[in-house]
Amino acid sequence: MIKLTKSRSVLFALGAAVTGTMMGAGNLETAKPIEVGAKAPDFTLTDINGEKHTLSDYTKEGKTVVLEWFSPDCPFVKKHYRDDTGTMLAIQNDMKDQPVVWLRINSAREGHPTTGVEHNKAAADNWGITTPILLDGSGQVGNSYNAKRTPEMYIIDDQGVLRYHGAIDNDSKASKPGEVNYVRNALQQVLAGETVTKSTTKAYGCSVKY
Repeated sequence: MIKLTKSRSVLFALGAAVTGTMMGAGNLETAKPIEVGAKAPDFTLTDINGEKHTLSDYTKEGKTVVLEWFSPDCPFVKKHYRDDTGTMLAIQNDMKDQPVVWLRINSAREGHPTTGVEHNKAAADNWGITTPILLDGSGQVGNSYNAKRTPEMYIIDDQGVLRYHGAIDNDSKASKPGEVNYVRNALQQVLAGETVTKSTTKAYGCSVKY
């Protein structure tokens, strides 16, 4: 039988507490992902202008909803908002006459430098974003979607069903967009009433700062 001195007992207890905390965090990070074809979790969040947005309100109106997990400081997000790329806004512009709503969600914890209202407003102004940026400081919505990356993309059809989940495109480097835009392709197929041929990909980018 091994005897522990008082100091070793304290260290052991501290180590066990830290391990338990880490295990708890790990359990959050390994929550079961939402499967394509399943009902997307409903939510209500407030945007940077103080307006509330509820997912089911949009789908009841017959809208297809694109969710983009967003961080104004992430280089993988920035590459899609540069003047020479404009990936996200280009898709929105092409779909402006379609029943599509694009919602950006910032799930960084409250107090993190990337989550402030003014900081996100500045990014919206700089990048020409005119559609909602929603703040999820508690991380509840991000965790319900098991969102891990910025950008991480979800397409929800007008029945509230998840039809695509994953990366914006096929280039995981921060330097340039890929040649294949998964979201554009999936969105076109959803709007046409077709089966999405590539409905799941691996999201790349920065970690969501829960």
